[in-house]
Amino acid sequence: MACRDGRVYQIKAGKVQNTEIAIESKPVGLVKFEKSIVIAGMDRTLQSFYLKGKKNWTITMPAEICTIAKMENNRAASKNNVLVALKNGQIRLFNEKNMINEITTEDTCNGIVYGVFGREDGCLIINHQSGGM
Repeated sequence: MACRDGRVYQIKAGKVQNTEIAIESKPVGLVKFEKSIVIAGMDRTLQSFYLKGKKNWTITMPAEICTIAKMENNRAASKNNVLVALKNGQIRLFNEKNMINEITTEDTCNGIVYGVFGREDGCLIINHQSGGM
């Protein structure tokens, strides 16, 4: 996937496919799943599209989106989980368009990463604006 001019193009084997996804604002981040793509926009929206370009759903967030991350866990039954960090210190977990959980922090998040850390399968690392983790 590549972003340019508010549009997302699909690239396969080094060639741009004719699939074009038009989004309303500039993207903050994107997460690709098996059959869909989730894009966080600067206009406080989280949008999901099928890989063919058709819009699936849109959710408006209460604050600006800092970053998004894919939450993959091989043991979990639910897939297509997205972590969204907001400027008001909230981190929201979505499964498709349903909000599952919300974590509130005291500081703004600059970045989030979910994955394996040592022996732990599911670790969430949060980088705060103040420099703390």
